Amino acid sequence: MPHCTNPKELERISDADLRAENRAEWLAGEHRAGGYPTAHVHYDLPGQAFTVVAPQGGASE
Repeated sequence: MPHCTNPKELERISDADLRAENRAEWLAGEHRAGGYPTAHVHYDLPGQAFTVVAPQGGASE
């Protein structure tokens, strides 16, 4: 996968939830089925959260 620069954050799930990573992966799948076919999960270390992101522009990119 190409490097993801300046992504659009679609969802943020705190890692305080023990199922956060699984939930983030599920949400990324939901976004891929919708308008963001390249949605995927990043981990935000300073923010201690999993984020579902996609390149700016959604389905058009």
